Amino acid sequence: MVRARINRQAGGVLLAVVGVVLVVALAVFAKTILQDVQRGLSKQRVIAMTLGASDSKIDKALANFVAQNKRLPCPADGTVASGALNAGVEKPFPPTGSCNPVNQANGVVPWVTLGISEGDAADPWNGRITYRVQPELASNPAKLMDMSWCDPAGTPTGASGPALACTPGCAGATCMNPVNFLYAKGLRVQDGAGGWLNQPAPAWAGAPTPPPSNANGAAYVLISHGPTGAGAYNSAGIVQTGSTFVGSNEMPNFAVMPLTGATIFIDAAQNASANLTHFDDYLSHPTIATVLGHAGLGARTAH
Repeated sequence: MVRARINRQAGGVLLAVVGVVLVVALAVFAKTILQDVQRGLSKQRVIAMTLGASDSKIDKALANFVAQNKRLPCPADGTVASGALNAGVEKPFPPTGSCNPVNQANGVVPWVTLGISEGDAADPWNGRITYRVQPELASNPAKLMDMSWCDPAGTPTGASGPALACTPGCAGATCMNPVNFLYAKGLRVQDGAGGWLNQPAPAWAGAPTPPPSNANGAAYVLISHGPTGAGAYNSAGIVQTGSTFVGSNEMPNFAVMPLTGATIFIDAAQNASANLTHFDDYLSHPTIATVLGHAGLGARTAH
């Protein structure tokens, strides 16, 4: 009887100990999960500030560059490792000093050219931020990022094309209308459902007069490839394959992709599904007019 009682007491103590251990283990597990969630949310807030805010460090640096140079910089070569020659330096292509669209593959933010740190040009997951720009807008001879001589009083005409420039010394109706200037300029961005977020007005052939007001092409596109890192270059100059499933909407944003006239970047809703709908990229794609406004080179007020 005494031995049975002792055995029952020992068993009860053992169960109590096991229960305490389980409670502690669950508490530790829950804390770890909570910390992971908090870290993830913190990184999302960081990238939102890096790319989502109109006064983010990269956007401000690009606007300052435009104010000084009346053009956008070319991308830097993402395949160049940190500390190596020309890491973070824009890569123009002679003889025009513009950015060959095919060779914009591997393009990342040129942090040295912009006067920011390498860390400022990377996302919280240690991926370099991909950077794309229409070649004409980065042309050193043409210096097209300047609407200060465009005037809404100018008569809309059939003039079109990415090489149009505002004419210095004009007055009133003799000036180029800003919409004509914006025609065919900028990059194209869609949401995940095929809706247009940035769409440059097309070439003039067959277009109505006056031109439509949808000339909202993106001055440039910045892309963080998100937590998985798929499509991003790291500091060693190596493109990442990603840690999970790559969605179909992420592929056009990959840093290794060349830029062509048919390129459409995708800024879809976040989706963690392990299938073709997966999307964890973060993008910034301000219009040309927005960037020129920040650079103090926007169109004049009608007069």
